[in-house]
Amino acid sequence: MRRGVDPILLRGGRPGLLAGVVAAVVSVAAATGVVYALKPIAPVTSLGVVYVLPVLVLSVYWGLWLGLLTALASAAAFNFFHLPPVGRFTIADSRDWVGLLTFLGVALAASSIAELARARTAEAVDRRREADLAVELARLLLGGGALHDALALASRRLAEAIGAGSAAIELEPAVAGDDATHGDARRTAFALHDGTARIGTLLVPADLPPEQAERVRARIVPALESILAAALARERLQAEVVETTSLRRSDEIKTAVLRSVSHDLRTPITAIRAGAGALRSRGLSEQERDEVELGIIADATRLSRLIEKLLDLSRLQAGTHEPHPTWCAIDEVLREAVAAVDPERARFSFALDADLPLLRADPVQLERAFANLVENAARYAAGKPVSLRARVVGGTAGGAGGRLLVRIVDQGPGIAPSEHERIFAPFYRGDGGASGERGSGLGLTIAKQFIEANGGRIAVESLPGQGTSFVVSFPLELVADGAAFADAPAGVS
Repeated sequence: MRRGVDPILLRGGRPGLLAGVVAAVVSVAAATGVVYALKPIAPVTSLGVVYVLPVLVLSVYWGLWLGLLTALASAAAFNFFHLPPVGRFTIADSRDWVGLLTFLGVALAASSIAELARARTAEAVDRRREADLAVELARLLLGGGALHDALALASRRLAEAIGAGSAAIELEPAVAGDDATHGDARRTAFALHDGTARIGTLLVPADLPPEQAERVRARIVPALESILAAALARERLQAEVVETTSLRRSDEIKTAVLRSVSHDLRTPITAIRAGAGALRSRGLSEQERDEVELGIIADATRLSRLIEKLLDLSRLQAGTHEPHPTWCAIDEVLREAVAAVDPERARFSFALDADLPLLRADPVQLERAFANLVENAARYAAGKPVSLRARVVGGTAGGAGGRLLVRIVDQGPGIAPSEHERIFAPFYRGDGGASGERGSGLGLTIAKQFIEANGGRIAVESLPGQGTSFVVSFPLELVADGAAFADAPAGVS
């Protein structure tokens, strides 16, 4: 079982002076009464020791001066009431002087010991509070949260600990040998260092008592320096870990890209080289030569599109492909997208509402997005028509507050529900559709990112064996005067 120290004996403050004077009078009177009671059983000269107890108690509790006063009062009472000649303040025996000096010596020794114990106790309490403060500052600054957020909490806790109205811990770039302070008439600044480099500043009110300010400088600042240096080192390590993880992830992505597209890049290049070599042969007929030339052009086009997709994906992931919005007509964007697809791969039909409003977006990015969606639909259409539809839903009669919906619908094999999200992941490839031709796995990823960059959303509606519909929606922003694009024809091409 832990044994504690009596707080009454070692408390930091003294009782009030008036209480001490009353205690001195009462204790000396009580000791005088005790001596009267003990006279029948002991020599009076030996009973002076009774007065030592009040001298000792008063010296311990109220300090040296009240202890000396109690010693003098005890000696006077003992002399007046008990030492012959009784009733007079006359010391007839030199031994009585010894008693008086003993009282004074006891008062001096007891008060000195009490003051030392009181000072040690106060120092121990301060040390404990400083240790508790250091532990709490370490918990706040090293607890794992953002350092700048933790500094505000740590500053408030430090102000409470030193009894100040406010305090602030400010960070600054580490500069070797920089000891300049940033205080003013209202605040005192203490520089915080990590070795020779300054890492921050502690600001406290300028009206802080001198002894408290010295305590901050001598005891709190060194602990705060160590904790803050550790917190900054931890933050740097976390940043390095994040950077290392990002670099490793980037390397993994680059490796995956190279592995994924290497075959797609080699195939058309090999075909182009073979075709170019065949053209040098003199045994080719004019018809065969035309077929080889068309094959070279097709492979070169395929290679060019793959490179464009890789460049688009690289810019999107790097965040450098910012849209340049302008007012554009969605029907023109869709027709441009269809024109970029080989007409022999699929037939396309348009069902576009009349008076479709203008859309504020980047037409180049939208054309690339829809070209990828149309190309994907053509790959799985199995020769059946691909339908492109556009209409306004919701909002007012003029379209304000509504959304512009675009659907690209094919009649292919459909997509299982479990793959509705996966198809938008980079390098995810389907089974190649009816033609057996597998895409690069980039088209839907690029389409989704371009559409979202322009404020739109894309979703897929599909069931196995029932075709696929890609639904693209944009919030409408009409021209200020309410003008709409009224020349977009509806019909079938």
